[in-house]
Amino acid sequence: MKIRIKDQSIRFRLTQSEVKTFKETGKINAQTHFSQATFGYQLIRSKDLEKVQVSFQENIIKVQVPIAIATEWTDTNLVGFEENMKVDENKTLKILVEKDFQCLEQRPNEDESDNYPNPLSRVTSDE
Repeated sequence: MKIRIKDQSIRFRLTQSEVKTFKETGKINAQTHFSQATFGYQLIRSKDLEKVQVSFQENIIKVQVPIAIATEWTDTNLVGFEENMKVDENKTLKILVEKDFQCLEQRPNEDESDNYPNPLSRVTSDE
C-alpha cells in the first residue's frame, strides 16, 4: 500500500493482492520504520460507520471505511472512493483510496507486477 500526503490530503493506493486481502480480512496495514519511531497507516472496514473516517493516534493513520463502500470498491471496477472530512471550522481533510494502476511508462527498479492493468495502456499488435 502506498501513501501520499500533501497538505490536507491523504491518498492510499493498493495493489491487486492488497485489495484482495482487504476484501477477505477487512484490514490492510503498512509501516515505515525510522530510528526513533514507526509510522503506520491502515485501511479498515467498519460496520459502524456511514461515512469514511480518518484518525491519527500513536503514529498511525487509520482510515475506516463503511462496509457498503468497501464492498462496492472491492467487488466492482470502481477505481476508488473519497471523502472530505471536516477537521475543524476552517479545515477539511480529503481522503482518497484507489486501486494502483501500472504506469504508462515503465519506471526502472519499480515492481508493478501486482498493480492493476492501466486502462489507458494500448494493446499493440504486430501485423
